[in-house]
Amino acid sequence: MPRFTTPFFSADSFWNQRIRSDVTADTQSPQWIKLLAQSQTGGLEGLHLNLHNWTIPVFCADEATPRYQLNPKLHRCHLSQGHIKVMEHRLRQHPHPLGLHPSVSAGVPIPAEALPDPQQDAHMVVVDTAAQRAYDFWQCRREADGRWHTNAAIAYDLRGPGVFTGEIDGIHNDESVHAYGPCRASGVPLLAGLIMKDEIDAGHIAHKLAFACPVPGLQCFQHPATWTDGWLPGGLPEGCVLQLSPELDLGRFELTPAARTIARALQEYGAVLVDYAGGVTLYGEWLEPHPGLSWEGVLAESDLASIGFEHFRILQTGPLHEQGSHPVFHQGMSRLFYDYIERHGTDSLEALEPWRHNL
Repeated sequence: MPRFTTPFFSADSFWNQRIRSDVTADTQSPQWIKLLAQSQTGGLEGLHLNLHNWTIPVFCADEATPRYQLNPKLHRCHLSQGHIKVMEHRLRQHPHPLGLHPSVSAGVPIPAEALPDPQQDAHMVVVDTAAQRAYDFWQCRREADGRWHTNAAIAYDLRGPGVFTGEIDGIHNDESVHAYGPCRASGVPLLAGLIMKDEIDAGHIAHKLAFACPVPGLQCFQHPATWTDGWLPGGLPEGCVLQLSPELDLGRFELTPAARTIARALQEYGAVLVDYAGGVTLYGEWLEPHPGLSWEGVLAESDLASIGFEHFRILQTGPLHEQGSHPVFHQGMSRLFYDYIERHGTDSLEALEPWRHNL
């Protein structure tokens, strides 16, 4: 018996649309694909799969599930002077608690078995099957006294589009989207594009996937993303769609049944760039908290690695939005960004960091 009804979100959601046969590659696609290939880690030729770390656990809730008022945590990275300057508006003027979207103000259902991903992002999703709502969490934890603290939380209607229809209310350029509730750096739901175990068991995925990479573009994104944490000038815009060539014969590769299911989804639906990561990776739900559920013997993290990036393309991008988070919020990306500045000269630094005028 499947735990959830997938695909999530409405039938006309962006996430649930097949790629049309007349869609073309972006003119920048060769350059971006080269960036992906050069940035992949671990000697892999193709995509990685995050199944056991840096991914998303999903839990069920219903009318009987206890509800909790969430307690915000001050982002540790905001304690340095530069970060405070970037977030000054958010910290001093915004009317609701740091990181908690108004959609979670009435409390959220969290089952007793809920456990966030053990890595620093500490992501988690709770699906209220009765209310058809998904609750996203970022850097969350249960305290010894049973209370829940989180750096960001937001709720989505699973019958809705799975994207914001307008700008995130109140956000300013250079700020982190997490301060406004979204738990993906691109502002999309955590469930969007997540590979679910039930889908693999059924042998069919009927939605776009989510991927992350080390080279997202600095302050550049497109629909369905509503923000970005990118650091690289000229890198891939978050929200862009990566497609495996629909003409590629998958029989050329020794793929497991599960890997073939994912590869078909990459051909038919593609994958959306949603976040920064240390390698080029897709996301499968974290199963360790669920007794009796495991990827063992079904899917391994390297099962798609034999399909090289030369078989992929980035689809024609839509209107690009030139704003987003500053790399200073992420230790790894901050280092990459300032290394880039050192290599390419500091003339553009003032333009890239207008908030420094107020230091």
